[in-house]
Amino acid sequence: MGSKLQTTVIIIRHAEKLPWDRGLTPHKDVKAAYIDNHVLSAKGYERAQAFVAYFQCRQEMAALLRARPWGAVIAQDVDSEGGWGKSERPRETVDPLMRAPTMKDVPFILYKKSDADHMVNSILSGKYCGKTVLISWCHQMIPELAKQLGIPPSSVPEWDKKRFDVTWVLNLDGRNSSFTQIPQRLLYGDLDVPMPV
Repeated sequence: MGSKLQTTVIIIRHAEKLPWDRGLTPHKDVKAAYIDNHVLSAKGYERAQAFVAYFQCRQEMAALLRARPWGAVIAQDVDSEGGWGKSERPRETVDPLMRAPTMKDVPFILYKKSDADHMVNSILSGKYCGKTVLISWCHQMIPELAKQLGIPPSSVPEWDKKRFDVTWVLNLDGRNSSFTQIPQRLLYGDLDVPMPV
């Protein structure tokens, strides 16, 4: 990575989906009857709405965006291949933010999960030098995205599948790139600790 990057990448997991009871995988007979509707749950829509104020007013986000204003908001698009590629949740998570008047000039870009490498290459190209890019994605791929963007693997935790409440901030700055986890503290039940590495 060259010095031309100077880019902040914020990564969030899509907001909540309908959970299994108590967060546990149910008996196979019950699981067979479960139908994933690929959209957010009521709590997920609540978090999506809360992201509007979070990204516009929360002190830690405002500081990032003063240093490097919005360059783009990116969401995982619906993909007909692969179970979690069919999800509309990553896009739905940032839809309310993108409808905010202050975001009207910010590009909103959709990438299918199969195009993740293209997305990473676009960010690493220097296209967003001096800017901030927000990515809303499925949790299974987020750690790998962070690594592809240049964060050392030893610094990147596996994403806890029960967590929807953490923001990852990647400061891409050549050899001085850094990685930070910020607990969102948006909704009741959100934890105030990062995920362990």
